Amino acid sequence: MSYRNIGIYRDSETIRYHLDHFTHHTPNEWAVYDDLGHFLNSDNPVNLAFLHLPFPFTLDTQAKLDQLREKCDHVFAVGSELHNVTCDFIKRNDYANITYYICGQLNFDLEHASIGHYYDWFDTSRYFYKTYLPEILTRIKHSEPKSAGFDILLGRKKLHRDQVYKFVKNNLRIEEYVMTYFNEYQISFDTGHDQWRWEEPGLRFIDTPKWTVDRVEYFGHRMSLSQIIPIGIYNQTNYSVIAETNYNKDYSFYTEKTSKPIIARRLFVMFGGQYYLRNLRKLGFKTFDNVIDESYDEIDNDIIRWAEACKQIQYLCQQDPAEILKKIQPIVDHNFNVMMTTDWHLDFVKDLELKVDKILQQT
Repeated sequence: MSYRNIGIYRDSETIRYHLDHFTHHTPNEWAVYDDLGHFLNSDNPVNLAFLHLPFPFTLDTQAKLDQLREKCDHVFAVGSELHNVTCDFIKRNDYANITYYICGQLNFDLEHASIGHYYDWFDTSRYFYKTYLPEILTRIKHSEPKSAGFDILLGRKKLHRDQVYKFVKNNLRIEEYVMTYFNEYQISFDTGHDQWRWEEPGLRFIDTPKWTVDRVEYFGHRMSLSQIIPIGIYNQTNYSVIAETNYNKDYSFYTEKTSKPIIARRLFVMFGGQYYLRNLRKLGFKTFDNVIDESYDEIDNDIIRWAEACKQIQYLCQQDPAEILKKIQPIVDHNFNVMMTTDWHLDFVKDLELKVDKILQQT
């Protein structure tokens, strides 16, 4: 079959970018459509669609998928966000002619649809520190004992962050941690009341940020505010608390909150969903069961799991940081190398192109 007889629908510039990185195919081999109506009215014998899953979902997301699934031999749905609504959408649309690429891992099996992975937040968060200005990492004193135990940068109000905040306030001395917490659903970048501390050197605002994902200029490079490693805070503290975006037991969604301490070569205690650490190890990373009890990762009950994780914070604050930092050095070096040498986008594109080839061979 001539490739010109294959209709390809791509619904965004993001999808265009991914397809332009194919190595065996180029868009001019196919009948490519950027307009949904033109694609649905086309008469190509074979049709593939590449859909960017938005967040938050728009009203026509389901209707659009229904139209594409009926029209196409296969639909590839790519999302850089993984939330409860995304997970519910995938469960609701568990069809054999759909492959979902997600920024994380599911803790349940689908009956019909296929799952692939694209760790977009790892890819984009490491770019500045790997490619644009890698020298800045030399400013991080990752192997030197610091005066405080933990950085605890909690972000916007959520249940798991409430529990960490209350535990720390009730059980640790103020000199044992550096903590920030908006402690409210609406963000205000007020530097008081434990809310926010800027990594000021090199930072310039494009517009006044309203969300941590808003873009700023950092040493001349535009990136999300949330992707800037807090070097000043890291150089005051020995370890990190990761309070990930979500904590649903059905999935693990990996964001810049995970990538930053890994890039900075730090031990972390995790507050999120069940099996977060297990799923992270599946990606080739190592965790810290040589110094703390990480069995909390297996606990089904959220409150109990986070309470056990809190105990690890308290335990580490009671240990000699020089001994702990020496013991974890091989682990943090390994994790840094996995994060920085894995080409997360290339791995995704290769897998996507292989699946496209397999579909075309079957048609």
